[in-house]
Amino acid sequence: MVTAIAVNLLVGLLTVVVSFLRRFQLGLLNGHSVNIALIMSATSIIGAYLGALLTDKIPEKPLKRLLAAFLIIVGLKIGLEPFIQIPFAFALTLGFVEEAFLAATIGLAIGIISGTLGVAGGEFRIPALIYIFSLDIVAAGTASLLVSIPTVASGFLKHKNMGHMNRNATVIAVAMGIGSVLGAFIGASYAGVVEKEVLKVLLGAILILATIRMVTEP
Repeated sequence: MVTAIAVNLLVGLLTVVVSFLRRFQLGLLNGHSVNIALIMSATSIIGAYLGALLTDKIPEKPLKRLLAAFLIIVGLKIGLEPFIQIPFAFALTLGFVEEAFLAATIGLAIGIISGTLGVAGGEFRIPALIYIFSLDIVAAGTASLLVSIPTVASGFLKHKNMGHMNRNATVIAVAMGIGSVLGAFIGASYAGVVEKEVLKVLLGAILILATIRMVTEP
């Protein structure tokens, strides 16, 4: 399992780097989202490192149940938003200090999840960026990719240093990464073109599918 986590982190790293660079090239990142992303990145690196250390030490089933409940609620909220206006209690107006504190705290928490479960964390980060920091879905996705780069890299390097990555696993990761990189480049190219309502429906569906994957995988 720990080797699979390390492979997933390496594939994820290749994917988020290409996707972010393409989005950055298209100008899909603004100053506000950069500030939030940089703060989240700093604590996410620490969180991912701690998460890698805590692999097999945190009770996985209760954690997955909690995260699955979160993903279902937020996935339905985002996916149904273009059709039904559902109030959300966490829409806040934040000052700089409050925003920085929340960004640091959320970055740390998602970093731990990323390092523990071997995920990039975007499924948790994007909803937070939309509903807590008031970013639109395109800016939130781009900022999430920026945070994901150091977070995933930190988790992967820690797993690698712990001996969870061998030569065969690296070959598999690179082979899988080729298709993911191509898909990331194509998807990022259309991020600023597709209607935001369509993106919300797609994101909601992805969050629900991520929940299904999380609760059904061994």
